[in-house]
Amino acid sequence: MKRLLLAAGLLPGLLPAAGAGLSGLGQMPMPMHGRMGGMMHASDATPTGTPAALDRLGCMNCHQQHEGLVGPAFAWVSWRYRDQPDARTMLAAFIEHGGQGPWSGVMPDLNVPPADADAIAAWILSLPPETPPRSAGGG
Repeated sequence: MKRLLLAAGLLPGLLPAAGAGLSGLGQMPMPMHGRMGGMMHASDATPTGTPAALDRLGCMNCHQQHEGLVGPAFAWVSWRYRDQPDARTMLAAFIEHGGQGPWSGVMPDLNVPPADADAIAAWILSLPPETPPRSAGGG
């Protein structure tokens, strides 16, 4: 999967150093600046209490809880959907199927099982909302 995302240019921070071959794949240099202008910190590793699917599906390769990388921070997503009564259903469907998002990016269709998509959506919406910076489509 990572090779497909690399080929599509979706994981620029995971490229191996010149001459390193593919042995460096999957080793993310720290710190890393993402497309959303955020900076990934070691403290943004997968938070405790998250659905197991978050790690299994590689969500943290593109998203962090408080900082944008390739995709928006989870707390920003919580902010965007905070006042929508059908937010969990809409967000779970987006996680399950991917597509053009409201953040000027495209989330790939990773064939996320519906139960996992629902668990991830519920967790995201349980986070305290954080207003994203204007450059990321917020405030």
